[in-house]
Formats: sequence, C-alpha cells, structure tokens
Amino acid sequence: MKPPSILGPLLLPLAFAAPSPAWKCTSVSPPGPSPGHASLLVIHSTFTRLYGPEPLTIGPEQARVAICGGLLFGLWNGHPHPVTEKAGRRETLVFWDPKPEGTQCLGHADDADAALDDDLRLTYMFGVGEDSWVSGGLTEVRRCEDEG
Repeated sequence: MKPPSILGPLLLPLAFAAPSPAWKCTSVSPPGPSPGHASLLVIHSTFTRLYGPEPLTIGPEQARVAICGGLLFGLWNGHPHPVTEKAGRRETLVFWDPKPEGTQCLGHADDADAALDDDLRLTYMFGVGEDSWVSGGLTEVRRCEDEG
C-alpha cells in the first residue's frame, strides 16, 4: 500500500499565493546566460535598500534603477500618467526565476497573459548592469556605492 502524498496539498497554496509574473529575457548586450535567480534576489534587495520597501510612485516615462556588482534592477513606467507600484508586487516578482537565458530581462507581476512589449505598463527590469546607465532626464540611477 502506497502512503498518501502530502506534497500536493502543501504546494497547492503556493501555486495560488500570487499571480505568476511574466519574464521575457534576451541576450542582446552583453550576450550570455542569465545572471540567475540568486543574482535577482541580491539586486532586488539592493534596489529595496536604495529606494525603500514602500510602493514607488513613478511619473510617465520615468524609471528608477539600482546598479550594484554588475547587476541592474529597475522599475519603468510606460503609462502616460503617474503610476504607483502595487504593494507586494516587487516581492512577488523576485520569487519567479527569469530563467534560463538572457542578460536583459523585463517582467511584470500583473496578469500573466499581458504582453511585455506593451509600452503602456509598469515594467520591472533585471539583468547585467552597465556603467553607461546614469541619472538624468526621466531616469534616476542609484548605485550600491552611493549607500552611506
């Protein structure tokens, strides 16, 4: 007689605890494999330290970006009006591995079937951070070396 599996009932709540975000990764520049889920967790933590844990309100076409240790995590508003990040969305997003390929990833924690190429949305960014990212215009860049 086979014992009943308790794994299914234990994992079921996790499957429905949060909406599944969609990630889209490319290997445009620089080419190579994804930095990995562990790197996502690290740079997310840096972003939260630099910008705070509260949901961010971002104006139209604005971005908030954190760069540290060669990694980047950011939030970009493609809407024509200010948008406030939904509470808990950033934390939900990082539990999903943007595997396996691509050094530049876009993701959202909204409905899973929404298209990432839709410019009218709030989009998370993750990937290899380049030194060419600087604050100016509608983009604010903070670096871990900026922490006091």
